[in-house]
Amino acid sequence: MPPMRSRFRCPRCGEVLTPWSRELELAEALNPFESQTWLLPARWFVRWDHPGLRDSYLGGHPASYPWLFAPLTRWWVQVHPDSRRTAGCCGLASSGSGLPNLVCACGLEIGLGHRDCSGPHWYALHESVVHEQEVDATPLQATAGRLARLRYRVERPIARPGHDPGGRNVWHHERARWNEALRLRAVTIDCGGGIEDPALVIESPQLPSGAQLVVPLPWCQLVRLAVLGEQPWGEAESPLTWMSGRREGPHVCVSRYRRRVLLTAWGPDQTSWAVTIEVRAWADAWAWL
Repeated sequence: MPPMRSRFRCPRCGEVLTPWSRELELAEALNPFESQTWLLPARWFVRWDHPGLRDSYLGGHPASYPWLFAPLTRWWVQVHPDSRRTAGCCGLASSGSGLPNLVCACGLEIGLGHRDCSGPHWYALHESVVHEQEVDATPLQATAGRLARLRYRVERPIARPGHDPGGRNVWHHERARWNEALRLRAVTIDCGGGIEDPALVIESPQLPSGAQLVVPLPWCQLVRLAVLGEQPWGEAESPLTWMSGRREGPHVCVSRYRRRVLLTAWGPDQTSWAVTIEVRAWADAWAWL
């Protein structure tokens, strides 16, 4: 059977609810445990009964919402107007009651969403949504080889500590303040630290001589970006976000607005900072890695 891709539609009005997406089989790209990190990469989906989720935070997930995605923007789905279904301590929450908190633009209740701090971030669509499939004309190739190369590359030590570029008061939703962050017009990226504690290393001519940014990230996130080619940012409304898995590690967010990407690392002590990066430079750096 040829590789397929899928998208999902509202069963009442027919509105498209997701972009064309591939079903995820690579278990190393799943994040069943880490808080504030997307469950899986954007433009991929899994069923709730995927073997990689068997012992996860989603163990009690209702089977009537079988289709799991990374958080979707308001372009695709809307948050339920009843705040009792959406309020968490740090963001959109799924209360566990089974009451949907996501709706189609037509108002039909179609999904559950969770973006609170108590677990991975995910959206799930109800079994009633219309599942469309077609042959994937551009299937992803050679993931096994890329994964092996990434495993080899990440085992190298990180020789120098990370630089602090400042910008602690720059936030994704305050676009007028993005100019207060250091602007990187060219970057190169590498990784190191080992699979158990990986980090991204960013170098740029706009940093002081010999300086580098060191950004901890979970192994699953590195696999998504370097092996699966996940888009290396979210929109300002819904930043790509992760935590390193270490207690003292920062909370990282990456979002795009027009031709710039904002990368923030928010954590304890002197680990909080922000930079902006030219979109093309950031995308090219990941393509090289």
